[in-house]
Amino acid sequence: MDNYVIGIDFGSDSVRAVLIDVNNGAELSSSTVFYKRWAEKKYCDSPSNRFRQHPLDT
Repeated sequence: MDNYVIGIDFGSDSVRAVLIDVNNGAELSSSTVFYKRWAEKKYCDSPSNRFRQHPLDT
């Protein structure tokens, strides 16, 4: 029987996901998607160490 685990990490600038085969620990797939507003330099100011998320970011 095949068993898989999906890990998801919501960070300051993006969301990342990974698919792992638990039988052998192999990474089968991974992806990173950057939040649109972060890429547009909205709601973040690195020099001030200010990072915000917007509820419409997906």
